[in-house]
Amino acid sequence: MWTKRGARICLACACVAGLLTVAIASSGNGGREFSGYFDISGVQEQGELVQVTLHLRLFNHGDADARGVIVALVDSSPAMTLRGNFQPVKVWKSRKLIEMSQEFTVTRREFREWMTPPAQPNLLILYQDAKGTTWQKTAQISRRAFFRPAE
Repeated sequence: MWTKRGARICLACACVAGLLTVAIASSGNGGREFSGYFDISGVQEQGELVQVTLHLRLFNHGDADARGVIVALVDSSPAMTLRGNFQPVKVWKSRKLIEMSQEFTVTRREFREWMTPPAQPNLLILYQDAKGTTWQKTAQISRRAFFRPAE
């Protein structure tokens, strides 16, 4: 048997669930702006450091273009040490793929983590939207072999 209090709690929960569903659905991308794949080449171990070329294929799931895009690699440690960045992208079109490659030096521990799924390189994507607001997002990526060296 329903009490007034029980009915109110049930109604409040249904409203919250409905609002969350609408918010996620309206974003059109499940809250994920960027995703894609990574591959590696040119791996050279140098003591506790590894020099590696990181190749990315990233997709912009957003409804708008991203401008002044910087994709940076940061260490996964709590210090989040900046390891470098890829060449900046002037305009990353909505619903389009970009490909980029860059050589980095990372710790052996960090490199081993990348090679153990579901771990991935820790990327930060900084960009401006059409209104000029600066955003900092992450990318959900997984390893997939796609890089082929030039012959």
